[in-house]
Amino acid sequence: MAGGRGERLGGLKKPFLIICGKRLIDVSIDAAEKVRGNGKVYVCVRGEDLGKVEGREGVQAVECPGLGYVEDLSLILKRVTFPALILPGDMPFLSREALERFLDKALNSKADVVTLVKMRSGSAEETGISLFNREGGSWENVYFNEDRDLLDIDTPEDLKKAVELCGSTEEGEKRG
Repeated sequence: MAGGRGERLGGLKKPFLIICGKRLIDVSIDAAEKVRGNGKVYVCVRGEDLGKVEGREGVQAVECPGLGYVEDLSLILKRVTFPALILPGDMPFLSREALERFLDKALNSKADVVTLVKMRSGSAEETGISLFNREGGSWENVYFNEDRDLLDIDTPEDLKKAVELCGSTEEGEKRG
């Protein structure tokens, strides 16, 4: 999922920020490729960004309207086969290990949708990582304590923390 408008970051396109020498979207694609088995990887992006993810073997860019997460997710879910792992495009340290820990729990669930929720400073925060066994229906949350692998970039403070953890950054796209 990489079709957002980046409003909380002043219009920066988060998936195309470069942190630790890598675009955020590439971190998500790489993690998906490591756990996908024989499945396909679809990347939901706004029309003007299609060319920024096309060309990777086994990865299909899908134009999403960018009207909001729910609308973009609905469009993607009509293209995939189930079960479908949904990942955000704003996690600079997302790892295969974190996804495998989640999938170990999610694949044993009877729920139609299983969502990874991280516990952060005593509160629960959705990560954008979900396993859809079917579209809609029953829902279950899996809770993990926040760790480096689950850091997502939503605010300027999150971006600053990621940069500090990495040691360097480049903003691949300043405004557009």
